[in-house]
Amino acid sequence: MKKPLKYLLYTLGILLSLGLIAFMVYQAKDSFVKIWQGVRTKYLFLSLFSSVLIYVSMGLSLYEVLRIMGRRISKSAAIGIALVSTTVNYVVSSLGVSGFALRAHLLNRRRVPFGTCVTASIVITVLLYFVLAVIILQGSVLMLFNSSATTMQILKNFSLIVVMCAVCVVITAFLFNNEWRSRWLRKIFRLMNKVLFHVFRALIPKGKYDNFMDQLDEGIDLIHKKKNKLTMTIVYVCGDWLFTIFVLYFAFRAVGIHITAGVLVAGFAVGMVTTLIPILPGGLGAMELAMTAVYAQMGIDWDAALMATLIYRVVYYVIPGIISIFIYWGLQLSSSPSSRKPKLPKGVS
Repeated sequence: MKKPLKYLLYTLGILLSLGLIAFMVYQAKDSFVKIWQGVRTKYLFLSLFSSVLIYVSMGLSLYEVLRIMGRRISKSAAIGIALVSTTVNYVVSSLGVSGFALRAHLLNRRRVPFGTCVTASIVITVLLYFVLAVIILQGSVLMLFNSSATTMQILKNFSLIVVMCAVCVVITAFLFNNEWRSRWLRKIFRLMNKVLFHVFRALIPKGKYDNFMDQLDEGIDLIHKKKNKLTMTIVYVCGDWLFTIFVLYFAFRAVGIHITAGVLVAGFAVGMVTTLIPILPGGLGAMELAMTAVYAQMGIDWDAALMATLIYRVVYYVIPGIISIFIYWGLQLSSSPSSRKPKLPKGVS
C-alpha cells in the first residue's frame, strides 16, 4: 500500500473513531452527567494505580530477559523504555513494529546490541500472546455459558485464539529451528533497518549483518540454556495482563457497577480483539463500542458500561501516552554520551 493512501486511511480511521465516541457520548450526555457526578474517586485512583503497575510489570519483564542474556540496565530505565515503546503503538498502529523499533533504539543507546533487543522482544511477545490467548479462551468459555452471547461472538473469539496460538507456534519455531531462523534473519534485519531509518533516521550498517546474526544466535542460545530462569519473566507478564483487567474492574466500580469476574473477563476479551485492527490506534472507538455492547448484552446499563470503558481508555491509554512523552526525553538525555548521535552512512542526510 502506498504511503499517502496508508496515512489517509489511518487518519480517516482515527477521525471516524473519535466521531463515533463523540456521537455515543452526545447521545447519552444527560445520563453521563448524572453518572459522572456519582463517580467514586477512590476507585478512579485504584484504576490509575493499576495502570502504573501494568507498565512496571512490562519493564520488569524486559529487565529480567535482558539480565538472563547478560545485559544489565537499570530497572527504572527498563520500565521507562517499556512505557514509551508500548504507548507509541497506541499512536502509530503498526502491529507492534513502531514500538519494537523505539525499544531497540533506546536499548542500543544503552549499549544493548540490536540482536539482543530482537531476542528479548521475541521472548516477551511469545509470552504476552500466549497469556492473552488464555484470557480470551476463558472469556469465550464464560460467554458460551451466558445466554445473551451470540454464536458469532463466540466463533470470532475462538478464531482469534487459533490465530494467536499459531503466532506463538511460528515465533517459537523461529527460536528453536536454526535453519528456518537463518532463512528469515536477513529479512528481519532489513525490516528493522527500514523502520529505524524512517522513524529515527538511524541505520545499522549492512556490514554489521554478521554481527547482528551472531548476537541474535547468541541471545537465543542463552535463552535455551537458561529457560528455567524465565519464571519471573512469566510472572511479570501475567501481572501485566492481571493489572490491565484491574484497570477495567475499578473503572466499573468507579461508576457504581459491581461486576462479576466472568462478565468482566468476557467483555475484556472482546475489547482486546479490537485492539488488533491495524488502522485504529489501540482499537480506538471499536474497543469502546464492542466492550459496551457485550456488557449491555450481559445486563449492565449501556451508559454506565460506556462510561467505564471510556475511563479505561483514558487511564490505560491516554494518561500513560502523555507521560511517556516526557519520559522519552528523559531516556534520551540519560543515555550513554558516546551513543547519543546516531551515525548515518555516507550520502544519507
